[in-house]
Amino acid sequence: MRAAVFALVLIALTASAAEGRAPAGTVAFLDHGRLVVVDVTTGTQRVVATHVSGPPGVSGDGKLVSVGGRIVGGPTLTKGPLVWAPTGETAAFQTPRGAVLTWSPGGGRRTVVPASWGASSFAWGAHGELALGRSVCHVPCGVPLHQEVWIRRGGSLTRVAGPLRGVQLPRVAAVTAGGRALWWSDLQGSASLAADGLPLYANRTRVATTLVYPDYVAVCGRHLAVAAGVDRYAMHGKRILFDGRDVSRDRSRSWVSPSCSADGRALVAAASVNTTPPRIGREHRAIWQLLPMRGRLTDPPAGSTDEAPRLLADGSVVFVRTRSHSTRTQLWGTGTVELLGHGKLIALGTAGRAANYYGHYDWARALAVSP
Repeated sequence: MRAAVFALVLIALTASAAEGRAPAGTVAFLDHGRLVVVDVTTGTQRVVATHVSGPPGVSGDGKLVSVGGRIVGGPTLTKGPLVWAPTGETAAFQTPRGAVLTWSPGGGRRTVVPASWGASSFAWGAHGELALGRSVCHVPCGVPLHQEVWIRRGGSLTRVAGPLRGVQLPRVAAVTAGGRALWWSDLQGSASLAADGLPLYANRTRVATTLVYPDYVAVCGRHLAVAAGVDRYAMHGKRILFDGRDVSRDRSRSWVSPSCSADGRALVAAASVNTTPPRIGREHRAIWQLLPMRGRLTDPPAGSTDEAPRLLADGSVVFVRTRSHSTRTQLWGTGTVELLGHGKLIALGTAGRAANYYGHYDWARALAVSP
């Protein structure tokens, strides 16, 4: 009965996002060391690797899957994670010494910048461009050199921000459809300052202040959605800005994790009560649709919270229904990956665990979706 009620709210979202019967997408996640891949279009599910760990990834065309720095059925490229381009079958990665390379089945490994260049972070754009943060530190470091943000297009590098003054480690988050690099200015390289939010820039233009989480910034074609707000409590004072406009429009709730369609016409997010909680782990978020029509999509049971929504091409939503756990020194969540759409709420599998930092669950690094 509950799924049928949700489906009524999803009608407008599905109609706008799935026009032309677009394929839904591919979802990959870890389930107790097994890498599970779900083709949402056909409903098929398969285990493609066992006894593995690390963030899962899916190529832009949905045909290749990775876990950590390893491509399933292919090479192991690095000890860190791979970052897949939004189209095709190209991944970017960083070597232990700091060089940034790309890999594709037909082109093999190609160097983007050497280790000496000082790449601090990188992210793909929709048209194959790669944004790179840069900071060069020679021990003893003092003030780093070449604190800048660059865009690489067609083999050429162009500086789009910097040199930055003082100590401002650039953390690249994404690239807009117009080719502007989205990046946080990590002032003083301080984890304490970063925990309470950092300014987010598009090239040299300040956009908002957000917490430094990948699921707080979403590029929606020509549009941009961010979960804006300061202080480290994810349940306090966050709102969804869409092209700078507050579309959450409800200060009784704290809004996080926006996800949107490629044309920017559909937008979902997660929301909790707006409070500074006396105890972390009682978030009880629900998934909401904010565009094109407003409505609540989920109603998690007591003791659960719905996290990390991802809007698929056909208008359905993948999220993680999470239960909180704690010891005296750790907070984390365990959950089930859920698919909501077309009149059904389907559990796809369990999703291991994600760290909880002041009410934010790190599911964005444990769940991969393509396109």
